[in-house]
Amino acid sequence: MGFRYRKSKSFGPVRITASKRGVSASIGAGPFRVTKSTTGRKTSTVRIPGTGVSYVTTSSHRRPARNAAVRAPQHPRPQTARQIISDETWRELLAADETAPASKFQRDFVRAAVARATGKRPSLMHLTLGQAARVLECVGQSPAKLTAGGRGVPGLEKAGTFAQWTLFGLLVLVVTVSSPAGFVLGAGIVGLMFLVRKRRRDRQAWEDATWAASPVSTVEGIAVPDVQIEAPANHAAPEQVAFQTKAPRSPVTRPASSDRPLYRVSLGRSEWPNVEVVGEHAYSQAIKAALRANNAPVAVRSDSEAEGVQVELVAEPDNPYDANAISVRWRNQVLGYLSREDAVRYAQPVRRIIASGFTAATTARIWAYDVGDRLQTRVTVTLPEPELIAPLNEAPAGLTTLVPWGSAIQVLKEEDHFEILFNYVPQEGAGLLLVSLHKAIHTLKNGAERPFVEVRLNGERVGELSNVTSAHLLPLLEHTETVGETALAYARITGSALAAQLVLHVAKATEISNDWLSEGPHPAPRLLPRAAGYEVPPAYAT
Repeated sequence: MGFRYRKSKSFGPVRITASKRGVSASIGAGPFRVTKSTTGRKTSTVRIPGTGVSYVTTSSHRRPARNAAVRAPQHPRPQTARQIISDETWRELLAADETAPASKFQRDFVRAAVARATGKRPSLMHLTLGQAARVLECVGQSPAKLTAGGRGVPGLEKAGTFAQWTLFGLLVLVVTVSSPAGFVLGAGIVGLMFLVRKRRRDRQAWEDATWAASPVSTVEGIAVPDVQIEAPANHAAPEQVAFQTKAPRSPVTRPASSDRPLYRVSLGRSEWPNVEVVGEHAYSQAIKAALRANNAPVAVRSDSEAEGVQVELVAEPDNPYDANAISVRWRNQVLGYLSREDAVRYAQPVRRIIASGFTAATTARIWAYDVGDRLQTRVTVTLPEPELIAPLNEAPAGLTTLVPWGSAIQVLKEEDHFEILFNYVPQEGAGLLLVSLHKAIHTLKNGAERPFVEVRLNGERVGELSNVTSAHLLPLLEHTETVGETALAYARITGSALAAQLVLHVAKATEISNDWLSEGPHPAPRLLPRAAGYEVPPAYAT
C-alpha cells in the first residue's frame, strides 16, 4: 500500500478537501451541491431528501498537455470594438423631454444594451421613454425593443418583480438554515445587495452632475421663489431648529457670479458627497426650493432626496461670526455652511479660486423630512482633500491643453530629479501639480529607437513613464503636437526632505472622446500663485 493523505474541513456550506493529489472544493446547501476535483472535473448534484433520488451532471476540463508540439493551434478570439460615448453625447441623449418615465425592466434593458456596446454599465435611474429610445438608437438597437417581451406592461413587470424577490428570499432562507454558519453567509449576501445598490446611487449622482445641464448656466428662465429668511450664526451646532413661519428680516444674497467661469473642485474625479454641512436647518425654504427644482418636492410626513445638485462654495470674509466662513449656496441661496473645522481646512484653496476670478463649484446631496411643524434636513457636499483642489504651481505659458483626469500612473525615475521635486513638496506632505507630457526617444544599443513619455515640471524633466504606459498616451501626445499644443496633466506629489514620489492622473488615448479632440484646446484654469492669503469680495448677507 502506498502513502495516503486526506483531510477535509467545512466552512459553512463550503467544504475544502486536501489530499496528496491536490485540493478540491465543494459548495452547497441542502439538496444542492457543486464539487470541483483536483483534476478539474466539475460535478453538480441535486437530491430529493428522503427518497434516494438524485440527478448528477459531470463536466471534465482536462489540463492541457505539457508538450507544446501536441497542442492544437489556438486561434485568437476576435476583439470586439467598443463604442465610446462622450459626455457631450450623453447630455444630448439625456436631454429633458415630456415623455413618461421608463419602467424598471425597460431601464435595465437599456443599461444592458449600453454595457454590451461600450463595456460600461450606466445607472440611468431617471430615464424616460424618449431618452431610452435615443440611447438605444445610439448603440445600434431598435427602440421597438422597449416594449418587446412584456416590457412596459405593468401587470407583467409587477409579476416579474415579485418573482425576483421571491427567489432571492428563498435563496437567503436556504443558505441561512443550511448550517450554523449559514446565517453569516446570508447576512453577507444581503449586505452585498445593499452595497451594490449604494454604488449605483453614487454612480447616479455622478451622472446627474456630469450629464445634466448646469443649474448655474440655466438660472434665467426658471421661476424660483425669493427666499426671505433670517441668517443666524453660520456655524451653530446642527441641532433640530423649528421652522419659522413669521416673515424673516433680510434676504440671503451675494454679488452675482454668473459671469464667472466654474472651477469644479473635483477636477473630473468621480467623487461622492462626503462633507457634512451644518446649520442647514435654518434654511428650510431654500432647501425646499432646491428639492422642487430637482423633481423632489417636500410633502408632509414624507422624505425627499436629491443627489448631484450643483452648488457653489462662497467665502465670506465679512461674516461677523467667523472670518473663515464658507457658505454652500444653490442659485445664490444659502443651504448651510461648512463646519468651523472644515472652513479652516478649505479656506485657502476656495479663496484662491475666487480671487482668481472663478466660482468654486461642486455637487451636493440634499435630504429633507417634513414632520409638520419643522423640517429635518441633511446636506452633504462633495469635496476632495484640500491639497488636491488646486495645483501648487501655475500652468506653463504657451498654447496648452489639459488632459482629462484619469487613473493613477506611477512616474518612474523621479528619484533622479529630487533636487527639482524637493522645491514643490508642500509642508503638508502632499499636493497637486500641473505637469507637461512630451514625446521623447530612447536609442537602444542596437540603434533602434523606442518612443516614451517624458514628464516635465515647469519645463524641467522630473521623470518618465514605462514603455507599456507610454503606449497608452503616445497617440494623444502625437495629436497635441500636430495641432501645436502642449499636453498638461495633474500629478499628485508626496514626499519629505528625504524623497518624493510623483503619481500622474491622466486619461488614456482610448478614453478620450472625439468631441473632446475636436473642441480643443482645453486650457488649464489659471489661478493666482499660491500665497498665505487672498483678497476676496464681501459676500455675507446683511
